[in-house]
Amino acid sequence: MMRRLGLLLAAVLITVAAVPATPAAAAPCTGVRCYHVYADISVVAWTAPVVSPGAMHTYTAQVTNTGWRTGGLSAPVPWPGPASGVVYVGFEPGTPADERVGCHVDVGPQYGCFGGYNNGLAFDVGSIPSGATYQLSVFFRAPQAPGTYTFLVWIYPFQSPAPWTEYDPSNNSVTLTYQVA
Repeated sequence: MMRRLGLLLAAVLITVAAVPATPAAAAPCTGVRCYHVYADISVVAWTAPVVSPGAMHTYTAQVTNTGWRTGGLSAPVPWPGPASGVVYVGFEPGTPADERVGCHVDVGPQYGCFGGYNNGLAFDVGSIPSGATYQLSVFFRAPQAPGTYTFLVWIYPFQSPAPWTEYDPSNNSVTLTYQVA
Protein backbone atom coordinates (compact mmCIF):
# COMPACT_ATOMS: atom_id res chain seq x y z
CA MET A 1 0.00 0.00 0.00
CA MET A 2 2.80 2.41 0.91
CA ARG A 3 4.62 1.49 -2.24
CA ARG A 4 1.52 2.31 -4.36
CA LEU A 5 1.05 5.62 -2.58
CA GLY A 6 4.72 6.47 -3.19
CA LEU A 7 4.39 5.59 -6.91
CA LEU A 8 1.21 7.64 -7.17
CA LEU A 9 2.87 10.62 -5.48
CA ALA A 10 5.89 10.32 -7.79
CA ALA A 11 3.59 10.19 -10.85
CA VAL A 12 1.76 13.33 -9.70
CA LEU A 13 5.04 15.20 -9.12
CA ILE A 14 6.37 14.21 -12.56
CA THR A 15 3.10 15.33 -14.20
CA VAL A 16 3.16 18.70 -12.39
CA ALA A 17 6.81 19.22 -13.32
CA ALA A 18 6.10 18.42 -16.99
CA VAL A 19 3.25 20.97 -17.33
CA PRO A 20 4.68 24.33 -18.37
CA ALA A 21 4.02 27.25 -16.08
CA THR A 22 1.95 30.14 -17.40
CA PRO A 23 4.05 33.16 -18.30
CA ALA A 24 4.26 35.94 -15.76
CA ALA A 25 2.50 39.19 -16.63
CA ALA A 26 4.80 41.66 -18.36
CA ALA A 27 5.88 44.64 -16.36
CA PRO A 28 4.23 47.89 -17.49
CA CYS A 29 6.22 49.75 -20.11
CA THR A 30 7.50 52.99 -18.57
CA GLY A 31 10.56 55.16 -18.77
CA VAL A 32 12.81 56.58 -21.45
CA ARG A 33 13.27 53.28 -23.26
CA CYS A 34 9.58 52.46 -23.50
CA TYR A 35 7.94 52.85 -26.91
CA HIS A 36 4.51 52.00 -28.30
CA VAL A 37 3.63 51.58 -31.97
CA TYR A 38 0.19 52.20 -33.41
CA ALA A 39 -1.66 51.95 -36.69
CA ASP A 40 -2.93 55.30 -38.02
CA ILE A 41 -5.54 55.22 -40.76
CA SER A 42 -5.94 58.40 -42.80
CA VAL A 43 -7.96 59.33 -45.88
CA VAL A 44 -7.54 61.78 -48.76
CA ALA A 45 -10.19 62.13 -51.45
CA TRP A 46 -11.03 64.05 -54.61
CA THR A 47 -13.68 64.59 -57.26
CA ALA A 48 -14.19 66.83 -60.29
CA PRO A 49 -14.78 70.45 -59.19
CA VAL A 50 -17.58 70.97 -61.76
CA VAL A 51 -20.10 68.37 -62.94
CA SER A 52 -22.90 68.63 -65.54
CA PRO A 53 -26.47 68.13 -64.26
CA GLY A 54 -27.38 64.44 -64.21
CA ALA A 55 -23.91 63.32 -65.35
CA MET A 56 -22.16 60.34 -63.84
CA HIS A 57 -19.11 61.40 -61.82
CA THR A 58 -16.50 59.75 -59.62
CA TYR A 59 -15.32 60.20 -56.03
CA THR A 60 -11.95 58.61 -55.31
CA ALA A 61 -10.33 58.04 -51.92
CA GLN A 62 -6.93 56.79 -50.82
CA VAL A 63 -6.84 55.14 -47.40
CA THR A 64 -3.39 54.69 -45.81
CA ASN A 65 -2.07 52.98 -42.68
CA THR A 66 0.91 54.97 -41.45
CA GLY A 67 2.42 53.47 -38.32
CA TRP A 68 3.52 55.78 -35.49
CA ARG A 69 5.91 55.27 -32.60
CA THR A 70 5.40 57.15 -29.35
CA GLY A 71 7.20 57.22 -26.02
CA GLY A 72 10.75 57.42 -24.79
CA LEU A 73 12.47 60.78 -25.08
CA SER A 74 11.37 61.50 -28.67
CA ALA A 75 8.34 63.13 -30.20
CA PRO A 76 5.92 60.82 -32.07
CA VAL A 77 7.40 59.76 -35.41
CA PRO A 78 6.15 57.74 -38.41
CA TRP A 79 7.28 54.17 -37.84
CA PRO A 80 6.52 50.73 -39.26
CA GLY A 81 3.58 49.90 -37.09
CA PRO A 82 1.10 47.08 -36.85
CA ALA A 83 -1.58 46.25 -39.36
CA SER A 84 -4.87 47.92 -38.53
CA GLY A 85 -7.93 46.11 -37.38
CA VAL A 86 -10.97 46.01 -39.66
CA VAL A 87 -11.62 49.31 -41.48
CA TYR A 88 -14.81 50.52 -43.18
CA VAL A 89 -14.67 53.31 -45.77
CA GLY A 90 -17.91 55.24 -46.29
CA PHE A 91 -18.91 57.49 -49.18
CA GLU A 92 -21.88 59.66 -48.22
CA PRO A 93 -23.59 62.22 -50.49
CA GLY A 94 -24.79 65.48 -48.98
CA THR A 95 -28.08 65.15 -50.84
CA PRO A 96 -30.25 62.22 -51.95
CA ALA A 97 -30.26 63.85 -55.41
CA ASP A 98 -26.66 62.58 -55.82
CA GLU A 99 -27.63 58.99 -56.76
CA ARG A 100 -25.29 56.06 -56.20
CA VAL A 101 -24.40 54.02 -59.29
CA GLY A 102 -21.52 51.68 -58.39
CA CYS A 103 -18.03 51.20 -57.02
CA HIS A 104 -14.58 49.87 -57.80
CA VAL A 105 -11.42 48.96 -55.86
CA ASP A 106 -8.57 50.59 -57.82
CA VAL A 107 -5.75 49.40 -55.53
CA GLY A 108 -6.09 46.92 -52.66
CA PRO A 109 -7.95 43.71 -51.90
CA GLN A 110 -10.89 43.25 -54.24
CA TYR A 111 -13.70 43.61 -51.73
CA GLY A 112 -17.08 44.68 -53.00
CA CYS A 113 -19.05 47.63 -51.76
CA PHE A 114 -22.49 47.77 -50.22
CA GLY A 115 -25.18 50.35 -49.53
CA GLY A 116 -24.08 52.81 -46.87
CA TYR A 117 -25.50 55.65 -44.78
CA ASN A 118 -27.67 58.36 -46.33
CA ASN A 119 -27.94 56.67 -49.72
CA GLY A 120 -24.16 56.26 -49.90
CA LEU A 121 -21.80 53.37 -50.50
CA ALA A 122 -19.29 51.69 -48.20
CA PHE A 123 -16.40 49.21 -48.35
CA ASP A 124 -15.17 46.75 -45.74
CA VAL A 125 -11.44 46.76 -46.59
CA GLY A 126 -10.47 44.42 -43.77
CA SER A 127 -7.11 44.98 -42.09
CA ILE A 128 -4.69 47.40 -43.76
CA PRO A 129 -0.98 46.50 -43.45
CA SER A 130 1.41 49.16 -42.18
CA GLY A 131 2.64 51.34 -45.05
CA ALA A 132 -0.15 50.22 -47.41
CA THR A 133 -2.47 52.54 -49.36
CA TYR A 134 -5.75 51.34 -50.86
CA GLN A 135 -7.56 53.36 -53.52
CA LEU A 136 -11.33 53.14 -53.89
CA SER A 137 -13.68 54.83 -56.36
CA VAL A 138 -17.45 55.23 -56.33
CA PHE A 139 -19.72 56.44 -59.10
CA PHE A 140 -22.74 58.70 -58.62
CA ARG A 141 -25.17 60.49 -60.90
CA ALA A 142 -25.04 64.23 -60.17
CA PRO A 143 -28.13 66.15 -59.10
CA GLN A 144 -30.19 67.80 -61.85
CA ALA A 145 -30.41 71.16 -60.07
CA PRO A 146 -27.42 73.51 -60.46
CA GLY A 147 -25.71 74.51 -57.24
CA THR A 148 -22.96 73.69 -54.75
CA TYR A 149 -22.98 70.23 -53.16
CA THR A 150 -20.94 68.37 -50.55
CA PHE A 151 -19.87 64.78 -50.21
CA LEU A 152 -18.37 63.08 -47.12
CA VAL A 153 -15.73 60.35 -47.27
CA TRP A 154 -15.04 58.78 -43.86
CA ILE A 155 -13.27 55.82 -42.37
CA TYR A 156 -14.40 53.85 -39.38
CA PRO A 157 -11.96 51.73 -37.36
CA PHE A 158 -14.27 48.81 -36.60
CA GLN A 159 -13.71 47.40 -33.11
CA SER A 160 -15.02 43.87 -33.36
CA PRO A 161 -14.04 41.07 -33.06
CA ALA A 162 -10.49 42.32 -32.34
CA PRO A 163 -10.32 45.80 -30.78
CA TRP A 164 -7.37 47.94 -31.86
CA THR A 165 -6.06 51.41 -31.11
CA GLU A 166 -5.73 54.03 -33.80
CA TYR A 167 -3.12 56.72 -33.25
CA ASP A 168 -4.93 59.79 -34.65
CA PRO A 169 -8.67 59.62 -35.49
CA SER A 170 -8.74 63.32 -36.50
CA ASN A 171 -7.65 62.40 -40.06
CA ASN A 172 -10.51 59.95 -40.67
CA SER A 173 -12.78 62.08 -42.86
CA VAL A 174 -12.77 64.48 -45.79
CA THR A 175 -15.62 66.67 -47.01
CA LEU A 176 -15.57 67.38 -50.73
CA THR A 177 -17.35 70.29 -52.42
CA TYR A 178 -18.34 70.42 -56.08
CA GLN A 179 -20.50 72.49 -58.42
CA VAL A 180 -23.29 71.27 -60.67
CA ALA A 181 -23.40 73.70 -63.59
